[in-house]
Amino acid sequence: MTMTPPRLLQVRRSARITPKMIRVTLGGDELAGFPGDGPDRRVKMFFPVDGQDRPAVPRASTGGPVWPPGEARPTIRTYTVRRFDAAAGELDVDFVLHEGHGPAAAWARAAEPGAWVGVSEPGGRWEPDPAAEFHVVIGDESALPAVATVLEELAGFTGPVLAFLEVADAGEEQELTANADVEWVHRGEAPAGERLVEAVRAATLPGAGGQAWLAGESAAVRDLRKHLLDDRRLDRRRVYATGYWRAR
Repeated sequence: MTMTPPRLLQVRRSARITPKMIRVTLGGDELAGFPGDGPDRRVKMFFPVDGQDRPAVPRASTGGPVWPPGEARPTIRTYTVRRFDAAAGELDVDFVLHEGHGPAAAWARAAEPGAWVGVSEPGGRWEPDPAAEFHVVIGDESALPAVATVLEELAGFTGPVLAFLEVADAGEEQELTANADVEWVHRGEAPAGERLVEAVRAATLPGAGGQAWLAGESAAVRDLRKHLLDDRRLDRRRVYATGYWRAR
């Protein structure tokens, strides 16, 4: 099967959502027909490297991607679609400014309107189980864009929805459109994920018939997944866990 090549899009605007998160709004003719609706839709983003105005992107072929000869390969990172508005022709992506600012965050911080970036077709397979008795959503700031889309998808769910979200401090909390009972966990000086794991372990869950979505620092996600399966007795088919990054 021939894969769809990345779309070349341009920055329309950007805004600081919190002190450590930037939202970049993209648009362009190639956004037409983008299948961006739905929760937890992940894309690969292709960022230009030094000396490039726009990133080199591969063309699709039956034998796999074919890169333009003589051009430097872009930096590629995975991000979640925060908002897609087909009518407005806009795609929002949120970037966390971690310490040291990796190449993607550095691009987002510096990007001016008109800056180019490549965006792949979105993937993602999470869907709410209509038979779940409750939902629990767990993540850190790297997962907040996806968390927001998951909670929006669960807005009509009539059972309990619990969310445990770790951020650096109160300034990193965001307004979330949801019917969830949200517990914000402030990391402070603790290692990434430590207080999130503690909060979930200390929480009272409605039972063992729930569905869980969790993402964030890899070691914390691994520990939480084990806790939900072994201690809370959730069905492993209802526990969707993804490690986004590793603490050094």
